[in-house]
Amino acid sequence: MAKTKRLISVRAGRLGKILLYSQATAADDPKTRAEKTRRSSEARQRQNARTSREACEELMAANFDRGDLFVTFTYRDAPPTREAALRRFNAFLRLLRLARAARGERVLYIKCTEHIRDDGSEGRWHHHAVINATGHDYDEIRSLWAAWGDNVDFEGLLEAGESYESRARYMCKERPPVGKQCWTPSRGLRRPTRTSELVDDALTITPSSLPAGAVILEHSEDQNEWGTFVYYKYILPYREPRPDPKKKRGDGG
Repeated sequence: MAKTKRLISVRAGRLGKILLYSQATAADDPKTRAEKTRRSSEARQRQNARTSREACEELMAANFDRGDLFVTFTYRDAPPTREAALRRFNAFLRLLRLARAARGERVLYIKCTEHIRDDGSEGRWHHHAVINATGHDYDEIRSLWAAWGDNVDFEGLLEAGESYESRARYMCKERPPVGKQCWTPSRGLRRPTRTSELVDDALTITPSSLPAGAVILEHSEDQNEWGTFVYYKYILPYREPRPDPKKKRGDGG
């Protein structure tokens, strides 16, 4: 059987994506070749022109889950510029790293800095961050942030109907300055795994092709006599991690 389809799979923690599409071959007639080329173009756009939001979503899913934190930091006296705000927030992160290091724990995060209100007007600089939970978080983070602000708002990362996608959209809603990115990750985060391979022309992808228990988040499909384009985005059920007496939460990333 000829291998004329490409199968692309992404896994990021419990989040997964799978894409199957037909590729044009030299043996195809002009009509078939044109249709397959169109599908290949659609697939490349989905994979290669990945947005900052999609990259943030995947990295978040690969490293954080229920029990981790979505935290908003506001200032007592707002800094005048983005750079000044980042200097202060990075100073806070250094203090948090020192406090956790004393317990043998790490700080894992994805952070963003914003100042645009929902109505589009300019507001005060503030920060959002996804931070790994360790069990010493609320009082410690409030205490360390007290040097710059009186208010820290804590939410569970995936509570109240929130998802990796909705959190990533929120963190990427403000356009950053030229040459800057919406969000910044800490070092040592796990990267999503990606595979891309040519497969037999007879291969098809259906919900039964997904891992057991997968919940479909997105699905698009276009199949006819000229070729195939199938895409699934899914998430696997959450399972409580088993306690590991040799390793504290956050240690080793």
